[in-house]
Amino acid sequence: MRSAFLAFGLIGTALALPRPQEIDLDGVAAAADPVIITPPYDVASNLPSILTTTSVAPIATDGPDSRKRSDIVVEKRDGTCAPLPTGSGPVPSPDTVAAFQSDPDLQALATNAPTPYGYASVFTNLAASVNAPNYMGLHTVTSFDTLGCANLCDRASGCTAFNIYIERDPSVSPNSINCPNPPSVTNFKCTLYGTPLTSDEAKNTGQYRDSFQIVIVGSNAYNKNTPPPAISGFTGPVELGGAINAPNSYMGYQFFPFSQTQGFDPTTCASACTAQTTYDENHPNPDCSYQPCIFFNAYVLSEDGIPQGLYCSMYNATWAPSYGTNYGQYRGSDRYTVSDSYSYSLMSPPSQPALSPGCTPSAS
Repeated sequence: MRSAFLAFGLIGTALALPRPQEIDLDGVAAAADPVIITPPYDVASNLPSILTTTSVAPIATDGPDSRKRSDIVVEKRDGTCAPLPTGSGPVPSPDTVAAFQSDPDLQALATNAPTPYGYASVFTNLAASVNAPNYMGLHTVTSFDTLGCANLCDRASGCTAFNIYIERDPSVSPNSINCPNPPSVTNFKCTLYGTPLTSDEAKNTGQYRDSFQIVIVGSNAYNKNTPPPAISGFTGPVELGGAINAPNSYMGYQFFPFSQTQGFDPTTCASACTAQTTYDENHPNPDCSYQPCIFFNAYVLSEDGIPQGLYCSMYNATWAPSYGTNYGQYRGSDRYTVSDSYSYSLMSPPSQPALSPGCTPSAS
């Protein structure tokens, strides 16, 4: 996946901008949309294939790659009346959608569930599960166990959030002729994600399979409240209140839409920072100087409450947390917000001015 980007002063040309770190919302809008996957209903577990990581290229001079939305679409087919996974939860009587949605015992499971240590509650007892990027798998569990679901997330590398919910599912695969509306089962489901979740992503209220209606109650979501891991060669992470808004030394940014290969992973920004230094070193100014990337700010950029991707701002100097003052912007009526903002600094930055090895200064 290509990244959207904006470059300032790549080979010695400085642009005088009054607000150099203003989020480039036009560039973000031109980038690929986040990839959204809806977990399947008819399996006990679902672990997506391990995909290659996002490729990182330095900021050059060509424009951002514009690509169409790449949602994962699952073709709907008529069922065969084959048995589906047996549910572990109680089935209300009568066995109707209305009885399931209004069952106080099911909703009490969600409202009384403990928040796991190291996590923060995002929402409680909604009637929808999340549709979110960087889906890391579905686990059908035997009870409404938030602690057990958190343990599954802790054991999955890169997992930053989970959604646990109660789903009314068919007991057999519905067929329009032989079993259009079979008896229901009640399943407890735990889904894992590599991006922080928001309540605005709780949009999956269910679906129809022939005449059977799948619905959801007791949906809870939790985000890890621990910082991202340390990165080799850099100091940090340092938590910020917003995105860095520094008066100078800004080198540009790269934006990585969330997908199955890209979650909230600041190491992607570290790779972009390192690649930028290598590129600038190989394309020095006439006096052989170049700008190394020695500091970057990684954060989640959301549009109207929906996380869109990982935004990486790069700098030629380090900045204190007091400069993290950009909390978001508007693009028309769309509100873009900053969250999970962290900075990292290069442990052994080159001396300034940095000079490209083997370079011969041009004659003046």
